[in-house]
Formats: sequence, C-alpha cells, structure tokens
Amino acid sequence: MKLVNHIVAVAALVAPSLFAAPMPENAELLATNSVVAVYTGTQERPCMHRTALCPDRCDHGAKVAVFRVLRNDNYSCPGKYGDDKAEVGSVIMIDVRNEVPGQDDSVKALIATLNPGDTVAMTQDHYYGEIGCCMTPFRPVTKIEKVEKPADAPELPALAPQHPVMPLRRAR
Repeated sequence: MKLVNHIVAVAALVAPSLFAAPMPENAELLATNSVVAVYTGTQERPCMHRTALCPDRCDHGAKVAVFRVLRNDNYSCPGKYGDDKAEVGSVIMIDVRNEVPGQDDSVKALIATLNPGDTVAMTQDHYYGEIGCCMTPFRPVTKIEKVEKPADAPELPALAPQHPVMPLRRAR
C-alpha cells in the first residue's frame, strides 16, 4: 500500500509538467488577437505584496516572455467584453512558469528557444471562465511559430525601465 501511495504522489508531481492545463468547460471566448511580434526577452515579475499570503505562499510572482507587436493580422471581439486590439508597439506577456488553461506546453518549449530580436506569429485568446473556485480571465496562446521579420516592420521605441518593487520595511 505504501508503494502505491508513493507512486500516486510522484504521478501527481510529474503529471502537470507533462500535460497542458485543460480548458475549463464553461470558458467564454471574449477576444482573439493574431499578431506578428518581436521577442524582447524574459523577465521575472515579482509578487507585489497584495495579500496576507504574500510573498512566500501567494504564487503572484511570474516569469514572463515579453513580446512587442509589429503588426496585428486579425482581431475579433465576439462579445461585449474582451481585450482591445493589440496595436503596433503594445506589449504581450506570456507566463512561462505557471500553467495557463488551454495553452499547450509546446508554447513554452518554443519560447525557450527564442533569442531577443526573434520574430513570431502568434494568436492569443482572451477567455473568462471558472478556474478552481472562482471566475477569472485567462489568455492562452493557441498558436505560435517563428517567422522572418516583415520588411515593413516599424522601428519601435524602447520600453520604459521596470520600476523596482517597494520594500516591505523602510531601511533605518
């Protein structure tokens, strides 16, 4: 019996890394953006200390891949709510640490092979659905592939530097 418990415990740890998080059954598609974007790099986004669980038990921090939009090829917003059309120069961030419902693991695998300056064509959907015990928005990337930079790609201005996270206590 102990061996079975150990096998189940190991399977519970390994299974999430092998399969993509499933799409919730009641998810409502709010918007879709298909863009050509340039990869600028990966950033650690720390917890912003907003709950009593922060920073060590909240899971608010993220590691995100940052993309700048060069061109929007297709946008649709079938409902009243949903993300706006991704404009040239806007930023798309994709969580590469945590599971995103409806996003295949191949997205993270492709992002891991990118170098800053590489260009991709991607489709990101905006859904609203029940995850766990609450209704929340989530944005899976449903298609991503490396492409050549378009000849007519605009020169994008540099992004403003990241603001540091405020410390919990003042230095004395």
